Amino acid sequence: MAASAATILKAVSELLRPPRRMPVAEAAGRYLRIARPGGVAKEWDASLTPYMIEPMNALADRRTEAVVFVGPARTGKTFALVIGGLAYNVICDPGDTLVVHMTEHNARDFSKDDIARAHRNSPELQARISPYASDDNVFDKTYRNGMRLLIGWPSVRQLSSRTLRNVLITDYDRIPDNIDGEGSAFELARKRVQTFLSASMVLVESSPGRVITDPKWRMIDPHEGPPCTGIFGLYNQGTRKRWYWPCPECGEYFTAQPTVDALAMVDGDIGLVCPHCGTVIQKTAKRAMNLAGRWLAAGQFIDRDGMISGNPPSSPIQSYWLTGPAAAYQSWASLWRKYHAALDAMERTGAEDALQAVVTGDFGMAYRPRNLSITRESTALSCRAEEWEKRTVPDGVMYLIAAVDVQGNRFVVQLIGYGRQKERWLIDRYNIKWSPSRVDTLNAKEPIDPARYIEDWAALNAVITHPYPFASDPNRALLPVCVGIDSGGKAGATEKAYDYWRQCRKDGNGKKVRLVKGDPRQSIPRIVVTYPDNTKRSTRKANAKGEIPVHLINATIMKDALAADLSRDEVGPGYIHFPRWIGDWFFDELTNEVRTAKGWDKTGRNEAIDLFVYADALNVLLKGEVINWESPPAWANPELSALLLAPEAATQPTTAHSPPTTGINRSGIRRQSVTRRTSL
Repeated sequence: MAASAATILKAVSELLRPPRRMPVAEAAGRYLRIARPGGVAKEWDASLTPYMIEPMNALADRRTEAVVFVGPARTGKTFALVIGGLAYNVICDPGDTLVVHMTEHNARDFSKDDIARAHRNSPELQARISPYASDDNVFDKTYRNGMRLLIGWPSVRQLSSRTLRNVLITDYDRIPDNIDGEGSAFELARKRVQTFLSASMVLVESSPGRVITDPKWRMIDPHEGPPCTGIFGLYNQGTRKRWYWPCPECGEYFTAQPTVDALAMVDGDIGLVCPHCGTVIQKTAKRAMNLAGRWLAAGQFIDRDGMISGNPPSSPIQSYWLTGPAAAYQSWASLWRKYHAALDAMERTGAEDALQAVVTGDFGMAYRPRNLSITRESTALSCRAEEWEKRTVPDGVMYLIAAVDVQGNRFVVQLIGYGRQKERWLIDRYNIKWSPSRVDTLNAKEPIDPARYIEDWAALNAVITHPYPFASDPNRALLPVCVGIDSGGKAGATEKAYDYWRQCRKDGNGKKVRLVKGDPRQSIPRIVVTYPDNTKRSTRKANAKGEIPVHLINATIMKDALAADLSRDEVGPGYIHFPRWIGDWFFDELTNEVRTAKGWDKTGRNEAIDLFVYADALNVLLKGEVINWESPPAWANPELSALLLAPEAATQPTTAHSPPTTGINRSGIRRQSVTRRTSL
């Protein structure tokens, strides 16, 4: 009974305890203990991340409604603001608090790892946990002082069903902009805390995750965030504070730009360039610079003596933006290596995934897709067209890939030649408009109708077998090593595409002919093989039983890479050559899409883009980007893969915007003495 009374008395004393007036950072240093897995618990040390002190203290500022922090990984921001803020609330100023993570899975991990570890290693926190087992579960914890800690994820149920004093949102840019149609997580959080007026607080922290979609935007003011949704949109609503630190050489304060341009290599080591005196600052000075650093809002200035002048914006949102060079747990050398490794990967493959991850996660900057760096016009592309013999293979081409777009009344065919390091040449482009076998009452050929007549698909056989002679040697020619055919056309076309592929497999071309389909999802790989099985669907539009490989293409990533390659003005890796004989209409098609935050939107006829994407995706599938050109496979070596043409066949042209001539048959082709691979 005495123990019970003591417990009750202790609980009542906690309820009656007045708030402890101290800065949040001081409370975290006094009460919070850190322990890495397998390590010894130690006090949280503000001197390791001095740039977190002011944002932490802003959490208890009655004049501040919200704190927004933008920063890269390895800054210590999540631990300082979320765990440190919770420690302050539990011990010094209790109030019901919700922590919002990206997903339920992330929320669970946060509770079991970070929260549990903080409680276990911090005696002051441990002592305040309710003694009742029912008060302590994964997503809901109650303390002796009556405070509840809720750990959730973005949903209307989580963000609109209760009144709270504090809402802490982490990884904000990985949360949807609109939660179940009710608005952003930030606005929903502000509504939940309105009851507590100035005693409430909303925290939002994240590394950037939104891309810059305005090709004309340029940073003029270093305190201006990019025009993005998400965390930068909130940052621009606030005081827009940046971290300034002094140069050890000249003493002038500056803010490190969030790009690799701020770094320089000297004597094999990476240093930071002072924009005032040009000195390359050694890495050993980084911690001292951070300790001397200051946060400055937009409109403020600092002299070399550390005196701040100017008027900051008046806003209830305290917003902060820290860039990668200042991150305590990220070295300048690491930033340099990661950036250049990602840049090299993009140059090799055309994919921007790795580069985007480095720019956002390591430098703390919103990513600008390479296609937006230079706005291209169709005339700019047409002006760089080159002269070579029509529909021939120029020097430098190692193999050919054909792509077919299925339209309602035609097949659109485009042939691309690939060279070393993804250098490309447009070899051919034409339409197949007439059925190879169907005729009308006057014995004239009927128009193509891919969705209705399987026999019309036989016209594509000529695409598979038609050779293209070399410009420098018309007696030698290349066949396409792979033919990609769109399987996502109008109703009926998909089923006919499946039937045609079955026939190709029967003819021995099942590996050469690939069915492709654009996928709007940005989360899938560049190209992934699926096997549709819709036998159990009553509403199926095409008959597939899991035996037909359909290659889904990440259209956004592939178009980003294509746009970046189109922006190259110098011949080399990724450069695209165009023949002079192609019409201006082609270049219009090639520029009839615009990049948005959700992907690419077409503004007109865009077959040229789609067909380039199909071919590039098949090149990824064939591992054409990583060919060892010292010893290439036979299909990528013209010395082994080329055909010898009979003299009459070598001079026979195709007709623009018509099917290729089918008079070049097996009897007009003689093979070289070497063995040629016919499948990949």
